[in-house]
Amino acid sequence: MQPRSALSTHSVDQAETQIHILAACLEFSSPALLDDYVRWISNLPKAVSPIQYDISSFLEELIRIVETQFPSDVTSVVKTFIDRAIDSLRDEPTEGAALSSGSHPHKSLQRDYLAFLLATRRNDALEIVLQAVGLGVDIESIYLHVIQPTQQELGRLWETGKISVAQEHYCTAATQFVMSQLQPYFFRDHSSGKTLVATCVGDELHEVGLRIVADLFEVSGWNSVYLGANVPAESIAQSIIANGAQVLAISTTMTQHLFKLADVVSVVRANPGCENVKVVVGGYPFNVDPFLWKRVGADAHAIDAKAAIQVANQLAGSESQAPENRPQRSISQSIEENIPMVFGESDDDLSRLNNSLITVQRKLTKANVELAALNKANQEKADSLEQAGRRKDEFLAMLAHELRGPLAPMELAVALLQMDDLRPSIVAEARETMKRQLHQMSHLISDLLDASRIAHGKIELKKETLDLAAVIHRAVEIVHPLIQDKAQELTLDIPAAPIKLIGDEIRLAQIFANLLTNASKYTDREGSIWLSIRRVRDQVVVKIRDNGVGIEADLLPNLFIAFTQEQRSRQYSMGGLGLGLSLVKQLVELHEGTVKAESEGAGRGSLFSVTLPSLEEQEDVQNIELNETQEAEMDQPSRRVLIVEDSAGIARMTAILFKKLGHLPEIALDGGTAIKKYKELQPEIVLLDLMLPDMSGLEVTQEIRRLDLNNATLIVVLTGHGDDEHRQLAKESGCDEYLVKPVDVRDLKELATHPKLMTTKDSR
Repeated sequence: MQPRSALSTHSVDQAETQIHILAACLEFSSPALLDDYVRWISNLPKAVSPIQYDISSFLEELIRIVETQFPSDVTSVVKTFIDRAIDSLRDEPTEGAALSSGSHPHKSLQRDYLAFLLATRRNDALEIVLQAVGLGVDIESIYLHVIQPTQQELGRLWETGKISVAQEHYCTAATQFVMSQLQPYFFRDHSSGKTLVATCVGDELHEVGLRIVADLFEVSGWNSVYLGANVPAESIAQSIIANGAQVLAISTTMTQHLFKLADVVSVVRANPGCENVKVVVGGYPFNVDPFLWKRVGADAHAIDAKAAIQVANQLAGSESQAPENRPQRSISQSIEENIPMVFGESDDDLSRLNNSLITVQRKLTKANVELAALNKANQEKADSLEQAGRRKDEFLAMLAHELRGPLAPMELAVALLQMDDLRPSIVAEARETMKRQLHQMSHLISDLLDASRIAHGKIELKKETLDLAAVIHRAVEIVHPLIQDKAQELTLDIPAAPIKLIGDEIRLAQIFANLLTNASKYTDREGSIWLSIRRVRDQVVVKIRDNGVGIEADLLPNLFIAFTQEQRSRQYSMGGLGLGLSLVKQLVELHEGTVKAESEGAGRGSLFSVTLPSLEEQEDVQNIELNETQEAEMDQPSRRVLIVEDSAGIARMTAILFKKLGHLPEIALDGGTAIKKYKELQPEIVLLDLMLPDMSGLEVTQEIRRLDLNNATLIVVLTGHGDDEHRQLAKESGCDEYLVKPVDVRDLKELATHPKLMTTKDSR
């Protein structure tokens, strides 16, 4: 049996964290940080780290992986760092700077405070602190000799496994509460007129250290704006500008968060208005590596709160700062020298009121940041509503266009059926056209009703046990006319054995019919579509793939949004209400399934996958191929008419009508073919749709006018767009007439005797 590797016994989260730590140490050239981390984690007790492993084995295996994945120069650097860290484990442990264990005036207070926290007696902990303040203990002493050592002791108790993470978190939260109650007692002998902005980076659970720093800056006369953790860099810069801050203090305790810290420094440096702000960094990594602050782009680093105040005063150009060769006075000494020992009641109230106002100001600053975020969120909502309004307007325009679409061929078919001496085949085709267009209109209306029902939660599924193959065949029958019309090949890969599932047969057929219709719409004539079914454990996956125009990456996120017309490419767009894919997603979710779209980009086809719960395994697979083509028959009547229409069905019905009227029609299904046929046939009438797969109808018009030197050709727009804007554009491009679908057959008859044709007849 092969031994399990260090990586295989490692949790993914642990491995990822340690790789991020290694990356930070490499990025900021700090082998000391990696050495310290390796020693620390190897000494954690089992109670703290229940997953035991050999850290050196993990690092050695990591080197082997790096050697196979990266160039030799990269491997060499990584190996140097890791070898040094592993060697540090073999050395005698180096004693770090121990916490001061000597006695101080408030040692008993600190001991009692910690005992109350560990006993979950938060109110008692607060009470003894407030009593001490009432007896004259200054805030600086409370912070430096009670709160700060208590937090350090809590960390030590956790690392040695004597308290749980939950206990440590409770004690920290309780201390934050105590600190919030101390703010009204911040006595200040002067106001320095300087402002500090303080923030943490990364997912810091404990911000007490930085809050101590911010509060002690308040005590020393600074106006401190405490932002907390995980504030966006731009918001930090805005806060610096808004408050006129001279110093930004950034803290982190985790090595892997150095990347974020450096990013914050970089963003602030680059932000107009923050050019003169000084950046002071602090936290455990900077205490381990005393030169790390330079590599993250800061101006200085401080080992604790008192050092931070001293450094900040120097950076901000404090005139009261003593020379470096003189010992610094404590804040309490400064207060004692400048404030009478006994305050009168009015002075005391006034001082507390002043500091209460400062506390309110800090809260207002935080509220301003939150308000800015709220304003941004509201702006995003407003933009979303505006976009929804645009989609609604586009949808209403598309609805009018799409409802006119089926009426046009129906009008033509009715006109044909009113004529005498029609061949039975033409009568049958006219009836079939009317049937198809009625079905299309019914489909549009059904989509609208379904969207409304789903939106109001009124749709009810009639679930039963179904054979998925039967559902697929029903969907294929619905889409068959469209696939046939475009001479496309549909290949079905369906298991021979039944695949059972619970669902509504009509709605499931609607799902797959919509997806097949979508695939056909965005696939060229004679293109290919594949539908396959595969079982994956207790689910069945239906994939519909095509070799069509594909989907641009920026369109994928909004593909299933209601009332968004799926314009993958305007030249391939075939209309629709933009409801099909939205209904697919909602109906699939009602069946407890999922649907997703994939594409490698424009021209690379698309893949839609529907995953549904199934009841039983699949067995053999059968292949069904559907490949049908349709050819148009053309006679040779007298008037030459070029019909430019991307819908083969509409184009054919129009051609038959013109043939019965005594003309010679020709069909072009795209702009390029239209221009080619114009050169060959020199038609007298061009009947032109505006929406073509490869170019717009207006572009076709402009090219024809360039070729038509005598301006003899009658160009007639036949479209579903009835607005003035499209009419004006058509006129400016050189179109003679503008007909809106559905068109009266009499209007088409009159084209043969159009004044332009009658006056230019002799000159052609």
